[in-house]
Amino acid sequence: MSGFVIFFIGLMLLQSVLSVAQVKQYQSFIKKVTTEQAGTDYDFYTEVVKGRVMRTVVAVVVDKDGKVIQCYCCSGMTVFAKFKEDSSYQGKHLEEFYSKKVQESQLSKIEEALSKIYSRKLEAIT
Repeated sequence: MSGFVIFFIGLMLLQSVLSVAQVKQYQSFIKKVTTEQAGTDYDFYTEVVKGRVMRTVVAVVVDKDGKVIQCYCCSGMTVFAKFKEDSSYQGKHLEEFYSKKVQESQLSKIEEALSKIYSRKLEAIT
């Protein structure tokens, strides 16, 4: 019985250490992007889209017109998932994803996050 308790405590400690590492990695990524964009007229947004098993975190830099300048995606179940730049969304407007969501029922996780960012941006204006 005591072996089980020690094993359980070890798992809890490991989870705590890995959670702290994940938070530090997220903070360093956010700091890197915000310092790169400091002094520009660009806005920076993040959004989390939850799936059944995995989550997708999208970080996007947009200009005042809502055009995507940079788009980063972090998707996975573990603490080892890292942000990766997705250049396929560069140059597109957030409004495209919002109107696509209204017309279609199925969007990719990244498109769903970009749509949510656009609606959040609209709420900030009104």
